[in-house]
Amino acid sequence: MLSFASPWLFGMAVAASLVVAGLHLLSVRRPPPLMLPTARFVPDGDARAVARQARLNDVLLLVLRIAALLATGAALAGARWQGATASQLRMVVADEALRADTVWRDSLTRALAGDDALVDVSFARGVSRDAGAALVAAVRRASDITATHRAISRVDLTVVLPARVASRAGFDAWRSQWPGRVRVMLRGGPVSAADTSAADVSVVGGVRDDIVEAALGRSLADAPRRVRIERVASVTTERTASTIVVSWPTNGAPDGWEAQSVQDTVGALVANGEVLVGPFVRTASPSRVLQARIDSGTAAFAPARVIAWWSDGAPAAVEQTTAGGNGCARSVSVMLPAAGDLLLSNEARGFRRALIAPCDADRVPSSSLVKDGSRSDSLAPATAFRITGSRQNRSDPWWLTPALLAVATMLLLGEWWWRHREGPV
Repeated sequence: MLSFASPWLFGMAVAASLVVAGLHLLSVRRPPPLMLPTARFVPDGDARAVARQARLNDVLLLVLRIAALLATGAALAGARWQGATASQLRMVVADEALRADTVWRDSLTRALAGDDALVDVSFARGVSRDAGAALVAAVRRASDITATHRAISRVDLTVVLPARVASRAGFDAWRSQWPGRVRVMLRGGPVSAADTSAADVSVVGGVRDDIVEAALGRSLADAPRRVRIERVASVTTERTASTIVVSWPTNGAPDGWEAQSVQDTVGALVANGEVLVGPFVRTASPSRVLQARIDSGTAAFAPARVIAWWSDGAPAAVEQTTAGGNGCARSVSVMLPAAGDLLLSNEARGFRRALIAPCDADRVPSSSLVKDGSRSDSLAPATAFRITGSRQNRSDPWWLTPALLAVATMLLLGEWWWRHREGPV
């Protein structure tokens, strides 16, 4: 089935063809001059005139001209050839981490395939940081596909999320922009329900009366996990999944951080949604390698994420996935005041929990997004995306426009050759 990105352009070509046909009917061929004899040879009788009769002349020229106009109009209008007539788009947007799982993608495509459905599986970056990234990618993808396939009338969206995400704020905001049902599927490790306070915490290498030891140190034999806070640089050489190692030196930069040549003051520290105000001095910042891993998220070879921020948005503490992805290690670049009980205050509760919590524990469980209470039975209309989406006057397949222009050129050359072959018209 042939369609056009800009049907009005092809309509102008059709109108121009009708004008050409009308002008062709009005044109007359001048008869050849005849030499009349002298008047004495004119027979006697009534003088009669030959009436004009409408008769189409030079049909081949007319056909060549109209065909050239229509081919040019179709090329400029963005002709698109659609072999399928799918009325429904079944779109799946998944986390970038699932791109390598081709077996899962192929099985999902087969399960969703249908005679009247077009299946599209795409991947979005940043979903593990905010589930809203999947909806943003879905809106853009739906706009492109529905603009190309004009037969599609409905869009069915399925979003595949990891077990936990850093935030659901973006999902809640962008959910209102999707005009239909959204199914949420979870794919990843189980959601841990471990108590963030039940941890056996040991502090190694601290100074006498270390505030970290007083605030976090505890010994629980039956704790579900163990946390080792190293107050000196590079104490542990081997890190296992059973122990979470926190590199938090009293002086200098932790592992993966670089000391700043110029130290500056920061007024607050943010962790787990709580703000800790204090006289902090920032002495280190993430190295280029560590910052690149933070920016890449789950796409990095060794993923890293921020668990505590300075008030200006810079990282203050980072969690890194250990080898094999079965554990994590943390590094903290927070120089505490020499005196005071700042870490013991209620305002520091969020920061304390972030340091001793299970890996990924401060993330939002994606199970809270599975139930979609709004528009649970309706599919998104394709017209909503065609209105908001960008319209591009390009052909599909891409070679269709050059081919139509080549045909129009050949037709014009053929018209020129035939017209000059017969002489003046």
